[in-house]
Amino acid sequence: MRKGALSYLTRGFITDTIRKILQLLYQAARHGARPLPYSSRKLIPVVKTVKFAVLLFWLVMLGLLIERTYLRPAAVIALDASTTEGIRTGDEWFGIYQQGRKIGHAHTRVLAQPETYHLTQEMELDLLVLGSVQRIRTVINSYTTRNFLLKYFDFALTSDNSSMEIKGAVVRSKLILDITSGGQTRTERITLKDPPYLSLNIKPAIVLLGLEPGKKYRFPLFNPATMSSEEASVTVESRERIKVGDRSQNVYKLKETFQGLEAYSWMTEEGDTLKEESPLGYVLLKESMTEAMKRDKKGPALDIMSLVMIPADRIENAAGTRYLKAKFSSVPLQGFELHGGRQILSGAGIEVRVPETAGSYSLPYPGKDHADSLVASALIQSDDRKIREQAAKVLAGETNAREAARKLNQWVYNTIRKQPVVSIPSALDVLNQRVGDCNEHTVLYTALARAAGIPTRMAAGIVYMRDGFYYHAWPEVWLSEWTAIDPTFNQFPADATHIRFITGNLDRQADILRLVGKLKVEVLEYK
Repeated sequence: MRKGALSYLTRGFITDTIRKILQLLYQAARHGARPLPYSSRKLIPVVKTVKFAVLLFWLVMLGLLIERTYLRPAAVIALDASTTEGIRTGDEWFGIYQQGRKIGHAHTRVLAQPETYHLTQEMELDLLVLGSVQRIRTVINSYTTRNFLLKYFDFALTSDNSSMEIKGAVVRSKLILDITSGGQTRTERITLKDPPYLSLNIKPAIVLLGLEPGKKYRFPLFNPATMSSEEASVTVESRERIKVGDRSQNVYKLKETFQGLEAYSWMTEEGDTLKEESPLGYVLLKESMTEAMKRDKKGPALDIMSLVMIPADRIENAAGTRYLKAKFSSVPLQGFELHGGRQILSGAGIEVRVPETAGSYSLPYPGKDHADSLVASALIQSDDRKIREQAAKVLAGETNAREAARKLNQWVYNTIRKQPVVSIPSALDVLNQRVGDCNEHTVLYTALARAAGIPTRMAAGIVYMRDGFYYHAWPEVWLSEWTAIDPTFNQFPADATHIRFITGNLDRQADILRLVGKLKVEVLEYK
């Protein structure tokens, strides 16, 4: 039962990782350097920012992985049959390779029960990020109808520094989620357009639908990590004969497309997956349990950071830029929030101007027009007692919105240790652990600012380091207009090399994946 699940989970996981790494890379390059002992108070935030960028990139990959965890069937798919013919139950094991080195394993299991199928997928993977190996483990249990529509699931992510659990159940047209993070469990309700699929469920669904060259199936995928649904497609491209180990077998080649990324897998007519290739060069091969559990002692062959930098002409004193004019190429720009506020988009060209001054008002914000940027969520727990108390302590009675936003920015910068963290960022977790990359800084700042009555939203895009642009996240606060700031670099406001592509929570930030490996930026002017 490994096909869709492994592809989507692996690709998603890797993609999310890449996003984190991209941001960490940005910070590393921007400040130059290698990680230093956290003893040097002034240099540490800068150096740790590099690690921070790496983590953020990782998170991006993880988000993609989780996004692949759920697929929603489009009109092309209608699984009304309840037959179990051709569905292989039992276990499958896979080795995960990067440039010939084994860096992890995946294990899937399908169990037939009287009224449901129980599908399990466990994956463990080592990633090299800024010279440091990060080990990530995910476990997903999916319980489905006899035609593999999702009924309920549980998901767990653990890494060296963090953990998160998500449980969900489909109740009529709603997906009810219980999200446990920071020692707190919150419930979210998502309205479904169609019955959802987990990535684990795709392979058996395709077996039921038929493996016929030329067939194309569409599934909406729900990502527990980002709590979003996106359409994915699987095309049966051809029949081929490949060699795996000492055997050659006739197989079907499938192309899986999700958020602009493509992955390939080779599956037998019975539904056994023999091989998978991810967009980032990761390969999964079917193996025995003993072989799959082995690791290459040399570790990962390639640092993920090397995959995400966007080359550009050098910008001197990027942190001091107040104006930037640039041109994009190689990617469609539709669907991104490039125009508005301090950014002006004209065709493929963009201008970014940092406002001279920001407005203000007396806290809490008196208007009703930005209510959605003041509410708490499962990962931005601005209504939690600890968050509210910390915000009040930092502000010490400050009621001027601009000064309050500045004080919170300074506090988050000084307090959070800059270090990559493989996690789904939660404000409470960050407040408790006080470590993280740009995602952690942004999530905590957003929660504190909302708790103080300042409308705040999260932004994601690119920012210049020393040799190019890297993916990054930062907050925007409402001060008579949306004002970009950066608690990761202690910028208030953020410099003009911060180019926003999207605003919103993790479900929106996952759209950045469409740019990875494709976006090109030409700097035309700056000052």
